[in-house]
Amino acid sequence: MERERPFKLGIIDAGSNSIKLQIVEAKGGSYAVIDEYKVAARIGGDCFRTGYITGESKKNLFKALKHIKKIIELNETDAIRAVGTAVFRYAKNKEETVSEIKKTCGIDLDIISGEEEAKLSYLAVLGSFNLGKFNSVIVDIGGGSGEITVVERGKILKSASTALGCLRLKNDFSGNCPPYNLEISAMKAFIKESLGGFGDIGLDEAICTGGTVNNLAAVYCVINNKKPDSRINYVSKLFLEDFIDVNKNSSAADIKKIKAVDAWRADIIVPAAIILYEIITRFRLKGFYSFRGGLMTGLLLDELNKRGVVMAVKKTYEKNYEETFPISMFSEIGNKFKFDEKHAKQVAFLSERLFNALEESYGIAKEYLKYLIAAAMLHDIGNFVSLSKHHKHSLYLIKNIDLAGFSDYEKAIIANIARYHRKSLPKKTHDIYGDIREGDMDAVIKLASILRVADALDREHNGNVTDIKPSVTDKIIAVNPVYEEDIPLETEALETKKDLMEKITGKRVYLKTA
Repeated sequence: MERERPFKLGIIDAGSNSIKLQIVEAKGGSYAVIDEYKVAARIGGDCFRTGYITGESKKNLFKALKHIKKIIELNETDAIRAVGTAVFRYAKNKEETVSEIKKTCGIDLDIISGEEEAKLSYLAVLGSFNLGKFNSVIVDIGGGSGEITVVERGKILKSASTALGCLRLKNDFSGNCPPYNLEISAMKAFIKESLGGFGDIGLDEAICTGGTVNNLAAVYCVINNKKPDSRINYVSKLFLEDFIDVNKNSSAADIKKIKAVDAWRADIIVPAAIILYEIITRFRLKGFYSFRGGLMTGLLLDELNKRGVVMAVKKTYEKNYEETFPISMFSEIGNKFKFDEKHAKQVAFLSERLFNALEESYGIAKEYLKYLIAAAMLHDIGNFVSLSKHHKHSLYLIKNIDLAGFSDYEKAIIANIARYHRKSLPKKTHDIYGDIREGDMDAVIKLASILRVADALDREHNGNVTDIKPSVTDKIIAVNPVYEEDIPLETEALETKKDLMEKITGKRVYLKTA
């Protein structure tokens, strides 16, 4: 059962390399991030050498957690979920440290197993990738461990926690920085041995998470003159090979000079690249997708689900969409612009119904459905700027926001579909003819016609039309709505907004009511 009252949840991830906080406000089937904090505490630095969290590392840990506690209190956070990962699992004084954290900082820290960490990363990835369509390996590279999960068409085949943490390998195989050739050879041999327990299943893709993984992706984008996406980027195996070869004898000071390298990751970015290269090689892949989220997002989704907030990604499956769309991402973005989430989801649902009914007669490839769903979810965000001409404001906002997994050109497609959900039809003088390539123009206009009709069918924003069962003949597109109460406003709205669909098809769009 979903909670109606918004509440604030704080997630703390105390890792070997960094300590992170994220505070979200959850409502309905989504959430909005309202505060974040991260510090490079490096508590694994001493621990992986001595076996204890002590000295400067311990000071950094408690300083960070005390600051986090203040942020939590300032935000009047309702609940906290705090976890410790590999460094706490490894530390001989973990019980003492956890007890002291509770006493000194007022935070209950839960040390999670490597297996649980892997499953939480899987949960995070599930919200943004269509795992049901591919065989995948999900890799979470932290400072102290590497969690690896092999997924066959959406189902976990094997999951394991390994010692493949970039900080740990840096300490174990490069007493001096940089890791010289002989130590790299030993490091590679250790990585290969750690991966020996995985079977020979053919994989289609690798999805990798972790702060240093994402830093490598940022470097890759800069070197290749690409604008990095805020959440998902593709990185080639060839880049990893070249990066390792060029920087294997470089000092941390030299690596810091590389554009986009985080200074505090300079001594561990090469070990991270080596881990990723060996994993990609082991599974015979040409590259990997970096994903910004990982454990933190998995913890968030898991905790929200436990507290009765059913996330939108689950509803996607319940509504039987033929593709898995990152609905939760669209909801998160929409909530930043104070949109009507219930209306957006209903319009997305009705749009998908219409798309399937018109797919053959429209001649639109199935791959375009994802653009229609995105436009349906975000078509009203322009209301945040002004109710007047909000369709034009939506166009601008969608073009300029971060949409994980979508290129700038794909955002232009989505933005123009959303722009035509109301008011005038596309004209030669409009920006659409400069934004969209000729080969995609026909599909975008057709998708806009579907969005216009779907939006009209939820004119009251109350979900009065619970479903539709469209049918198409040579002369008529019958919408056939399913409803319980009269729908006069929806009927009136359809008369206004069916114009583009009738113009495209030459058919009469007909709303059959009792």
